[in-house]
Amino acid sequence: MTGADPRALVTALSDWARGTDWVDWVEIGGSLGRGAGDELSDVDAGIGVHALADHPDRIDEARDAIAEFAPVAATLTQPMGDATHLVCVYEDGRQLSLVVFDEDVRTGLPPQAVATVDKSGRLSRELGQTRWDADEATVREWTFLAWIAVGDAARHSLRDHPWRALKALTDARDHLWQLWAHAHDLPFPMFGAVTVENAAVDLPPGIEATHPNDLSPKAIHTALTALSRLLCPYTEGELTNLAATVQRRLDLLDR
Repeated sequence: MTGADPRALVTALSDWARGTDWVDWVEIGGSLGRGAGDELSDVDAGIGVHALADHPDRIDEARDAIAEFAPVAATLTQPMGDATHLVCVYEDGRQLSLVVFDEDVRTGLPPQAVATVDKSGRLSRELGQTRWDADEATVREWTFLAWIAVGDAARHSLRDHPWRALKALTDARDHLWQLWAHAHDLPFPMFGAVTVENAAVDLPPGIEATHPNDLSPKAIHTALTALSRLLCPYTEGELTNLAATVQRRLDLLDR
């Protein structure tokens, strides 16, 4: 525990935005946005900038501003399509993840977020979670990729590449978490386990068995078998043929 309050970063960011004429709004998401934050919470925030495409220097100005909130350990700038993600880690352990958008990207406030600055009223109405729900094509893609990753894990284990096998197994489980979140109508199902744990809903039954006790082929096989069982309820249509094909490769680990 550092004793440093991440809410102080929210206050600093909001005060800066109010005094900066080219910033239109500030939204806070994550645990603080849900009202579940504590001193270990990161600050997940977004700001809307006037005519960002015409003023790319605003990115540097925003990065310089947040670096003044507290002594800085390190920063990172990540392009995100038309937006930019600024990550600032302070020496006291707090972290601010700030996405800089053009102001027009928002027509309302996303679920599980709060607006701390809203000069033009863009965030005055709440947006429903449906725009972030997964459609049928996305659910099929998650299921497809999960089975492919199960097959990859089996292949890597058979070739005595245990760490690659574990990576593929983890990828498959990540897609299962997404499917579980979607099936429970949770907001932002693409975030998988994060969404499920934040919602405090029941976990997939037997999910613990999908974590291998070690990296031996036997342990990987046991975990993949448990994961395959959990994937079955989401596997239909032609994907049943994919599952059967992957299962034949998985069976090789049991010899």
